[in-house]
Amino acid sequence: MKQMLRPLFLALCGWSAAANAQISIGPADMPSPGDTVRFRNTNTTADMADTGAGHTWDFSDLQPAAEGADTAVTVGSTPFLYQFFFNNALLYPENKADLAMRGADMGMQGVQISDVFNYFKSNSAGYRDVGFGANINGLPTSVQRTPVDWIYRFPMDFGNTDSSASHFEISVPTLGFYGQDQMRRNEVDGWGTLILPADTFQVLRVKSRLQRTDTIYVDQLGFGISVPEPETIEYKWLAQGMDEPVLQVTTVGGINTLVRFYYHPEDISTAVPESPARAAFRVWPNPAGSMLYVEGKAPAGLELLAADGRVVCTVAPTSALYHHIDLEGVAPGPYLLRSRADGTVQRVVVAR
Repeated sequence: MKQMLRPLFLALCGWSAAANAQISIGPADMPSPGDTVRFRNTNTTADMADTGAGHTWDFSDLQPAAEGADTAVTVGSTPFLYQFFFNNALLYPENKADLAMRGADMGMQGVQISDVFNYFKSNSAGYRDVGFGANINGLPTSVQRTPVDWIYRFPMDFGNTDSSASHFEISVPTLGFYGQDQMRRNEVDGWGTLILPADTFQVLRVKSRLQRTDTIYVDQLGFGISVPEPETIEYKWLAQGMDEPVLQVTTVGGINTLVRFYYHPEDISTAVPESPARAAFRVWPNPAGSMLYVEGKAPAGLELLAADGRVVCTVAPTSALYHHIDLEGVAPGPYLLRSRADGTVQRVVVAR
């Protein structure tokens, strides 16, 4: 009942007349080095076609799950071997970045990618993804987008449309080549009021259609293929001065794969709640030090997730009832221990 009454209360108080005014988004609303944006991941089945002018989006029933944060850093603070392509206005003016953000480590058969930094250019013309640096199979590598990906063009107002094509390629010694071509089509398809569980914002909504084609060449086989990816659509609600979308829903092939929304830093809890009575497994000690012990069946294994969704530790599938996880090398902070069998999670805090 509370959530049903909230939008009605705002309307009765004349909110729409006083605050529900169309905004414009520009470079001052993008991240700068030193800024940190905190968010929560969740899920939703809301209709993404629900938009328009002077609109109210009520997402007050979103259930916060894993916590995360993005921090913008100076380009000069990133690994020196990455900077030649992203801190060189003379040779690479289009790829000269104004800030960088940490990216997620990843791995696939024969390729390990770590120490990732994504680089961005931000000025009065727009906000661009200019490339990334990463350690690929032990080799520091800088990967430029040529041309760059224009995430937004400024000033951004309701009704604006734009598009940009971008490309990058990676050569992996002894393995082969990977490249990607992307076409981004942006449409500012709504403005109005966004209601989140703890906050209300005046926003513009941007719908970005991303069409990507991957090109892979395998040296050992002596041939390559091009594979179109399913269409990705990013729905982003942008508010003035908030650096990143206060709500983002990403779909791939029509399926929601990412839902994240802004939350106040003071909402972060380091306390450890009691485990649910019906939990599939229990953990101790919690907070944990160098070792975490787990009681419960793990027929599909377990995984320890960091706040940004990265898997930092795993337990292989087993029929045993008791397990342990070595936490040496795991940074202090909040984590989620998830069962791969049924998705059950337990909150875990690592403390030193």
